[in-house]
Amino acid sequence: MSVDLARRSFLQGARNKALPIRPPYSKNETHFVDHCTRCQECVAVCETNIISIGSGNLPQVSFDNDECTFCEKCSDVCPTKALDKLQNKAFTTSIKINEQCFTYSGVCCQSCRDACDVSAIKFDFLSEVIPKPIIDTDACNGCGACVSVCPPDAIKIIQKQESSNE
Repeated sequence: MSVDLARRSFLQGARNKALPIRPPYSKNETHFVDHCTRCQECVAVCETNIISIGSGNLPQVSFDNDECTFCEKCSDVCPTKALDKLQNKAFTTSIKINEQCFTYSGVCCQSCRDACDVSAIKFDFLSEVIPKPIIDTDACNGCGACVSVCPPDAIKIIQKQESSNE
């Protein structure tokens, strides 16, 4: 039996609320909610402590204090394959940098770029005196390294809506 996520969200009063970010290697929200037994094994093995228990006692990810290292331990301990590193990408997320970013106020900051190991955040110094961050969505792996280092908390990583991850 599959959980009707639209009905669940409506009953929880969260119709327009963004989906939580699930632990790495989850297929999509419906699959994850249907298969996760809430055993909390993924929470216990997360080496950077980004996985915690959220609404409905389901694991969710927060990058407020650290990043995902893609250690794969969460997938390795998942007894139901709600997290499956062999079948699914680590994250199906997108990144947003809002106008709280220091560059919008004329302050040169590149903390996000410096933290990004895959160079998904760039700055074009030829186009502006104080360049704004440019996100290469194809290069971004969703690790969240840029989130915790952002001084004005201008970076948000959001879960894409119901991706099949295939």
